[in-house]
Amino acid sequence: MTAYSPPGDSQAFGYAPPPPGGYTRLADDAEAPKRRRTKTRPPGRPFSAELDASEIDERLRPGPGWTARARELSRSHIVLASRRMCYVGRLVVLAIHLIDAEPTPLFGRVADCEYDGEGLYRLDIDLLECPEHRELKTWLESRARQRRA
Repeated sequence: MTAYSPPGDSQAFGYAPPPPGGYTRLADDAEAPKRRRTKTRPPGRPFSAELDASEIDERLRPGPGWTARARELSRSHIVLASRRMCYVGRLVVLAIHLIDAEPTPLFGRVADCEYDGEGLYRLDIDLLECPEHRELKTWLESRARQRRA
């Protein structure tokens, strides 16, 4: 007599069931960027400033903006706390607001994005040279006007 095999059983479809023990490749892959980042990137200096951010499309046009808070700054990267996540590899433009000054523009590529807790994401952005593009200048000027008003 053979054992009953309910519909949806893995044997009915010709593949093996998942191994016991809770091993998941996704959990191991999630730890890899953390290890890579901490070994290759020196920590930046603590830096606290409010900023506006926007993702850049392939035509170098800014999309919808959001606010974030800077946490660390170095010559090569900036770390932000943001309520919005970004995919790794996306280009972003930042307008950093300091007291009594025009917004300082920064441009970069998202190197890492991970959930930091309490609804915030930790964005690690590699800084790049800011391209001279009309849409980027217009976006930065609009951020300066919003702060003055």
